[in-house]
Amino acid sequence: MVGAGLFLAGLLVLAMGCRTPSRVPRAKEVWRGVHVPVFSDSQLARLQSELPGLAVIGVNVLVVQVDYHFDFRSHPELRAKGEFITRDQARAFAAAARKLGIRVIPELDCLGHQSLAGTTWPLLAKYPQFDETLGQFPGNKGIYCRSWCPQSPGLNQIVDALIDELVDAFWADAFHVGMDEVFFIANEHCPRCHGEDPAILFAKAVSDLHHHIVDERQLTMLMWGDRLLDAKTMGYGRWESAENGTAPAVDLIPKDIIICDWHYVAQTNYPSIPILLKKGFRVWPSGFKSLEAAKALSQFSLEQRQDNPRLIGYLCTTWSKSQTVDFATWPPIAEILPKWK
Repeated sequence: MVGAGLFLAGLLVLAMGCRTPSRVPRAKEVWRGVHVPVFSDSQLARLQSELPGLAVIGVNVLVVQVDYHFDFRSHPELRAKGEFITRDQARAFAAAARKLGIRVIPELDCLGHQSLAGTTWPLLAKYPQFDETLGQFPGNKGIYCRSWCPQSPGLNQIVDALIDELVDAFWADAFHVGMDEVFFIANEHCPRCHGEDPAILFAKAVSDLHHHIVDERQLTMLMWGDRLLDAKTMGYGRWESAENGTAPAVDLIPKDIIICDWHYVAQTNYPSIPILLKKGFRVWPSGFKSLEAAKALSQFSLEQRQDNPRLIGYLCTTWSKSQTVDFATWPPIAEILPKWK
C-alpha cells in the first residue's frame, strides 16, 4: 500500500514542478468543441457524415468517448460485447476531421463509471481484482457505478495500453480520461484503500494517468472536473461536485491538465470556473441540452475569458441526444458555439 504521507509529498512536488506539454492550445486559440459518445463503426460513420456541417458552424474539436467499444489488440478480452469501432474506421474518421480542421480527442472513462445498471464493463468483469468494492453489490444492485482501485497492482499497464491504442487509432495529440462521478474511493471493502485519504488516492489516479499521457506520450490530458469541486463550498449538487472527500486533490494534481467543468443547470454564477482558473488550470466549460442553461454557462464563461485566456472555449456535450439529433442544427450547439470567436 502506498503510504499517504510519502505519496502526498511526492504529489506536491509534482504539482508545483510539472511542465507544460509541447502540444497545448495557443493563448488566443478558442476551442469550440462537441463531446459525443460513439460505440460502433456505424455511429462513427454517421458522425463523420456530419463533420462538414459542424465545421461550418465553427467546431474545431471533437471529444469522441469510446470507452471499451474498440477492437483492442493489446487486450482483446476488453472489447465490449456487440458492436465496436475498428482501427480502420477510426483512422478514416480522424483523416476526414483533420481535413476540415477538427481535432479529434478520444476518451476512455477512467477510475469511475466501470458499470452501468446490471452490466459491469469489461475491465472489472475480466479482472475483478481491480474492483474497489470486490465481492460487493451483486448484480450492481443499489449502486450507480463501480470504480476501479487506483492502487491495484498491474492495473496501470493495462489501462496505458488501451489509451495507446485509442491515441494511435485516432491520430490524437490529446486524450480525455473521464474521471467524473467517482463515488467509490478509499472504500471500506478495499483491502488496499481502506482508511486512506480519498483526495490523495484520487490525485494518485490522476497523476498516474498524467505520467503516461503527458510525460511519456507528450500529449495533452483532459478530465472532467466534478471530483475536484467541494459540494459544501461550491453550492453544486453531488453529481457535479464531490461529497466524498476527493476535492482537495485539486491542489495535488498537475496544472497542465485541461479541466472540463460541466454544469447543466441555469445559474447566474458558476464559482468553480474562476476558482479553477485561479489555481492555474486551463478550463473548458461544458454544457448540455437545456438551451437556457447552455446560454447561461456560455455567457458566464465568455465574461471570465475576457480576463483569462486559460479559459480555452466551450464544450457542448450530447450524451443521450447523441444518436437522435443533427448536431450542426441542434440549438445547444448551433446557438452557442458561433458566439465563441
